[in-house]
Amino acid sequence: MVLVGCGSSGVRPAAYGRTAGSSHPAGAQHMITVPGSFDDYTRMTGADADRVIQTIRNAQAQQNSVYAAKMKIGVYQRRGDARQRLAFLGLAAGDHPTIAQELRTNPPSFEVDSALAAMPLIGPKDYPPGPLGGVLRCAPGSHGGAGCAWGDGSTVGVVASSIASADELARVTLALRKAAER
Repeated sequence: MVLVGCGSSGVRPAAYGRTAGSSHPAGAQHMITVPGSFDDYTRMTGADADRVIQTIRNAQAQQNSVYAAKMKIGVYQRRGDARQRLAFLGLAAGDHPTIAQELRTNPPSFEVDSALAAMPLIGPKDYPPGPLGGVLRCAPGSHGGAGCAWGDGSTVGVVASSIASADELARVTLALRKAAER
């Protein structure tokens, strides 16, 4: 499984270009939850999932302890295929005033690029962000798998898989986002 940083981690992109993206209207604030399931994936529980979540949280704490403490993290497994796992990290403006300030100050594309810059990816490209708007970018991993990130001015989310292609993970990310963002 690929472990990743989140857009609001303080990592600033140099490799990815900025593009404009829509965001929620002024005052509209969405929240992030960690759904029990979505699409063909079920949230993993138990010692293995707890270890992955703690590893992600510890890595994030080295960059920003507030974000690490507030980050929603889930590890998922595709039904019927134990090899197909993914990790999800999400933050919302309502989680903490510092997070709200960053998400309101920076364009969604900047937050998405920051998240992707923290992962070993090759050539991110834009995908349709779905009905919640904002920006969705995904890229293949430099060592296999793929990573995706979305941002919309109120939330930022990251999804990583060691198996999926960027195109497949973009589809899965939209399904996860629909289940996670309210």
